[in-house]
Amino acid sequence: MLLTCPSCETRYQVDEAAIDRAAGRQVRCANCGYLWHFAPSLEEHVPAPTAAAPAARPTGAAAGAASAGAAPGAGPAMAGAVLQPDGTAALSTTLELGSAAAPAVEAMHPALRGLLQVGAALIVAAVILVPILGRNTVVGTWPESAKLYQAVGLQTVTPGTGLDVQVTPLRSDGAFIVTGEITNTTREAINIPPVRVALLDMTKREVEFQVIDPPAGSLPPGGVVRFETLFEHPSVAATDVVATFGTE
Repeated sequence: MLLTCPSCETRYQVDEAAIDRAAGRQVRCANCGYLWHFAPSLEEHVPAPTAAAPAARPTGAAAGAASAGAAPGAGPAMAGAVLQPDGTAALSTTLELGSAAAPAVEAMHPALRGLLQVGAALIVAAVILVPILGRNTVVGTWPESAKLYQAVGLQTVTPGTGLDVQVTPLRSDGAFIVTGEITNTTREAINIPPVRVALLDMTKREVEFQVIDPPAGSLPPGGVVRFETLFEHPSVAATDVVATFGTE
């Protein structure tokens, strides 16, 4: 695994077996000498505590009392190890980084690091700004996204802006047949959104509607495309028809 010095950011390639994943281990940077405790499981970078002065060794009667107070069968303490709650020994010796066991990885040049930071900032800016500045294009491709923009207070063009739609109703054998024609009145290609066809009564009140798929994906400048839809068993009050773009 890669281990980075918190002080000078020198990186080292360290074998995971050299650092106990639960308890961690003290490590020292060969570049700047910084000493800290690294625990992979907690991703900690804690400066190593200053070693306390060794306690005075008891002598004479005190030594005998200490020996007598020791638990029966207790062996000598394991040098350079600390017992964990499960009874296993955790590495406590300092791992010298920069050695053959933990070689240094070539440090990133400051100029390259700066370029990467600028590149990351540009990517973040693009992710945020492109959907905002190009929201009309987004809405033209995905009309449902207009609701999202409206929810955050951003105005967008109405789906189908630049497209002219004309419809002709025909009642036949108890059905209502609607034929229509969509024309691109602009000088650029436009994606055609879904078409909403509604039947109206004599008071221009909507009595029923259908949403049909776009008859074409994109319409070139001045292009014309036709569509047709059928209302089976329409309301007897239906006398007229109107077509708009969108689903609502």
